[in-house]
Amino acid sequence: MKTAKMNWRQLLAYIVGGLFFLLFCQMFYRWLQRDTLGVVDDFIRLAIPLGVVMSALTWGTQHQGFSQDDELGKTIQLKSAQISYFALLIALVILLVVEKYVNGQDNVPLSLILCFGLAVYPVAEFLISRRYK
Repeated sequence: MKTAKMNWRQLLAYIVGGLFFLLFCQMFYRWLQRDTLGVVDDFIRLAIPLGVVMSALTWGTQHQGFSQDDELGKTIQLKSAQISYFALLIALVILLVVEKYVNGQDNVPLSLILCFGLAVYPVAEFLISRRYK
């Protein structure tokens, strides 16, 4: 019979996950009370613990057959970076369209971020390909 041994990453994931749940409940309660939700106060406080929990759950245990340092781990990181890049660009386009039709005006900073985001991946590919030529 194997004993259940919890490493520090799993413990951190449980602690941060509990904090994430409490923050989400507090934010949901404030939303039900018709209180305003602030970007810095609420959404960033939820995004950071969610990222920590997901990272700890992905790379936390060694019995899953892969780690960040082996070939499979590098492939997982590469594919997830590509998927998240394109998902972020799609979210930016949707936000720009919604902003245009809700407020009737363009959001210049968001448009600049979208333009920068559209150029970053091809420029990075070009620079990395030049390294191997």
